Amino acid sequence: MKKFIFLLTLLVACFACTEDTSIDPTLMPEATSEGQNTFGCLIGGWVYTSGRFGLPQATAYTDKSGYKVIITAPVGLFQTIRLTLVNPVLHSECGCTGPESMGDGKAFITRNDGKVISGTFRGGNVTEGRFDVRFVEEDEGSGTVIAFLSHQFARNDSRRLGKTNHHG
Repeated sequence: MKKFIFLLTLLVACFACTEDTSIDPTLMPEATSEGQNTFGCLIGGWVYTSGRFGLPQATAYTDKSGYKVIITAPVGLFQTIRLTLVNPVLHSECGCTGPESMGDGKAFITRNDGKVISGTFRGGNVTEGRFDVRFVEEDEGSGTVIAFLSHQFARNDSRRLGKTNHHG
């Protein structure tokens, strides 16, 4: 009887854990600029997308070398791509760096309004990449995540938005 109850419990547990099939990991997400929290790229012919294992997040900061946006995108159960955009300005190309498997490249920014950053990227081993991500910010005191980045306009360029935060 104990074996039957164990097997029944195991069977129920298996059916209770359903996989999110709303995200097709074999397809690139559409190129959007509406803050849909999408990220996808082709690296060496393989598709890497977020959404199935968590939503991508964007954080911004300014340091000695300028304004940077970091997009963190979970693309596998234990795999995350971290893309750093260097001085991303609306309707312009900027440098981007990723993990060694991606290499360095260029990104074209289609939206950067302090709430959402969107664009495309390529270079290194990436033949095609796109992102449409909402900004988040960790509150240093409580560790909670605030939905939108509080922003301030840079004095020289009102198109470049970001929170001033000194790292390292």
